[in-house]
Amino acid sequence: MRLSFPNNEHADVLVAPGDTTIGSAADNVVVLATAGIAAHHARLTVSERSIVISAHTAQARIHVNARPVVEKAILRLGDVVSLDMLKFVLKPDRDDSISADVPGGYATPPPAAPADAADAEARIRQLPARVVLRGVSGAYFGKIVPVRGRLTIGRGSDCGLVLDEPELPAHHAVVENSGDGIYLRAIDSGKGTQVNGVLVRDAVLHTDDQIAFERNRFVLEAPSLPTRRDLAPDAPAGQAVNITQTMRAIEKPAAAPAASADAANRNDIWWLIGAAALIAAGIAVLLYLRF
Repeated sequence: MRLSFPNNEHADVLVAPGDTTIGSAADNVVVLATAGIAAHHARLTVSERSIVISAHTAQARIHVNARPVVEKAILRLGDVVSLDMLKFVLKPDRDDSISADVPGGYATPPPAAPADAADAEARIRQLPARVVLRGVSGAYFGKIVPVRGRLTIGRGSDCGLVLDEPELPAHHAVVENSGDGIYLRAIDSGKGTQVNGVLVRDAVLHTDDQIAFERNRFVLEAPSLPTRRDLAPDAPAGQAVNITQTMRAIEKPAAAPAASADAANRNDIWWLIGAAALIAAGIAVLLYLRF
């Protein structure tokens, strides 16, 4: 995982598992000498299961996707984190980890379904959706949008997902659920769509991917399909399948190895033997004095 600063306040930072402190003081891992950033503003904790940001003090202003963070929040790739007025985006360690190798990719509007397929498409719409977009920011926050077959996205009233975004065209992109894969395809010739913080036109999507259309953000939920992490179980948390070779990860000092359990058990046994010997000696002295 890397922190990418869209306004170039800092070079991209590749974050390794463990704790990464962020603030204006020189002892932070990521030093941001910018107005509004406290000496010790925030802490990123990356583990095998989660990415968590926590405020160092109650006065430290932190927002995730424009929503305030009181103490801590769980993050995912693609989130926009604001520290006061400074923003960074959580991205995979390499942009090209978001594959654009989409079967049958096209830059023109997708072909309409043939007339004799209208009934079949209507039946598909009546079936429960196994693939959904869950809104995490914007007008669709907390809402579920099913993806049955093909979902057209844009400002047009005929789209399956209508977004009130001035920068989007009437028909911006489609998300296709082919049954064995999910694909994002661009329709317009303008700018693309962000997938996990990476700007793309076409992309292969996976479970838990975050897809951003301007202010509206969605998480793809497809229980029957693997996540990116399932495809690379040995990759460190928050990082893509192939770690970049052009940026060095921030290395955390290794903790001193703790004593082994066997050694601790041996020490406990000798302590018990010594205590038993002292008790036995005391009893022997008492018996000698008595008789």
